[in-house]
Amino acid sequence: MLPSGCGDEPHADSRFDGERAFRDLRDQVEIGARPSGSRASAETVRLIAARLRAAGAKDVRVQRPVRNVLATIPGSGEGVVVVGAHHDTKDAIAKEFEGANDGASGVAVVLELARVLSADAPLPGAEIRLALFDGEEARGDRPFGVDGTRGSRQYVTYAEAGARQGSPELADIRAMVLFDLVGDCDLQIPREANSDASLYAEFVRAAEETSGSAAPFGGEAEGILDDHVPFIEAGIPAVNLIDFTYGPGPRPGAWWHTAEDTLDKVCAGSLDAVGEAAVRALERIGG
Repeated sequence: MLPSGCGDEPHADSRFDGERAFRDLRDQVEIGARPSGSRASAETVRLIAARLRAAGAKDVRVQRPVRNVLATIPGSGEGVVVVGAHHDTKDAIAKEFEGANDGASGVAVVLELARVLSADAPLPGAEIRLALFDGEEARGDRPFGVDGTRGSRQYVTYAEAGARQGSPELADIRAMVLFDLVGDCDLQIPREANSDASLYAEFVRAAEETSGSAAPFGGEAEGILDDHVPFIEAGIPAVNLIDFTYGPGPRPGAWWHTAEDTLDKVCAGSLDAVGEAAVRALERIGG
């Protein structure tokens, strides 16, 4: 469970502004369903790119053919840390599908991190590469293991090919951090089994330092296929920060991939709890 108040109100003294992140989440939801390849997806890509530029992030660009939105926060040290989320929503659900948690919440956290980190640039450690992935969701009834993670696989493929289309050299990537389903008002983020234990521990430590409690982090959960997997397969340590119990009932919860994934079920305080810890954790991961 979250510390008292975390699901409702952001911390007033945080550098990470949970309310501003929530506005980014709301603005994505207002576009409507955003499946990969749709007009709404193209509008979302434009929105994300504009917000990254306004945040002060550098080298904002859109990868092709899968439309990953990329940006850079310069660092004075060596190497790269990739920080990502996915911006597409699952198709074949309902025309009114909002995807407030999956995946507007992760994008909202990354956009606010862009503002905070850009204000400190150049960072004292590794360069941060922001990657808002398209094509995370499998299309139609295709198996996720076959058709999901198209955007992140493209990103890694371009990195393996020698820093093509905005991906860094694979050898330069020190770690990857993924935010997915991080807006649930009852936020709980255990260590997903595929995730690097030392990277996850940095978020637990950061939460304890910033709020006096490890929450919303703690515990263990089964492995999940997500946009961190292509990085792990390429030999890069990665962590997936995900609350895969969304709504009542057993995992993944009754609201996941349904028209119930709506704005009223996500909270600025949850974005703030994750983002505040992320600012401090990323300082150490990149240091």
